[in-house]
Amino acid sequence: MSLLKISDLSVRIGGTTVVEEVGLELAPGERLALIGESGSGKSLTALAVMGLLPDGAEATGSVRLGGEQLLGLGDRELSRLRGERMAMVFQEPMSALNPLMRIGRQLAEPLRLHRGLNRRQAAAAAVELAAQVGLPDPELLVRSWPHQLSGGQRQRVGLAMALATRPALLIADEPTTALDVTVQADMLRLLDELVQQHGTALLFISHDLAVVARLCPRVAVLKDGRLVEEGATKTVVKTPRHPYTQRLVAAARATGWDTPEVAR
Repeated sequence: MSLLKISDLSVRIGGTTVVEEVGLELAPGERLALIGESGSGKSLTALAVMGLLPDGAEATGSVRLGGEQLLGLGDRELSRLRGERMAMVFQEPMSALNPLMRIGRQLAEPLRLHRGLNRRQAAAAAVELAAQVGLPDPELLVRSWPHQLSGGQRQRVGLAMALATRPALLIADEPTTALDVTVQADMLRLLDELVQQHGTALLFISHDLAVVARLCPRVAVLKDGRLVEEGATKTVVKTPRHPYTQRLVAAARATGWDTPEVAR
């Protein structure tokens, strides 16, 4: 049974179709990469799933999470599902954090809202979450403000917030793009470890084929808002069918990715 089933999803903004009849399925605990260049519709597809499309955007088709139709739900119902059943990690961690709230409070808030913990329990759990994602001196760090953390630390906080309530689905939208290479590798290892540990299904969005190949056994390729290729990552990397996918693979190999490590 599918955890996430997207059927004929289209998104229109200002009369222009920017995502056209996309269909994807994700099983419980499965990992799927959604890849394409900037403007291909990857992030809009994810935002449509989360019910976070910008003003003026309209989604049609079907998006079901565990059989429940998400398109057309009101803000209250979607707010309940975000955290209890699905969560998202964004590309720029600073934009996902409230600059006026200390880190501990931001980690504790979803635990109080969705798991019913009291203030003391949530504060203790926030320290545990900070430790789980490898943040240094978690007891001290939870008292910090977002601007006092590095980009990599803020992204770890975002990941901890997203996984705090053990959602069935995690969407990660280019979560390592703004980080340097060393921090990026650490974040990918951490993400890999945590989704395995929690049995979380992962929809990983990126423009970097080499990155997604290490993390996701299956990949879907978007171009100009349309799904042009989908399949096992190993197969797509070795024998890409669509000319656009062929160019993505060639570009990745041009950077020295000649013997890629592919997730199983």
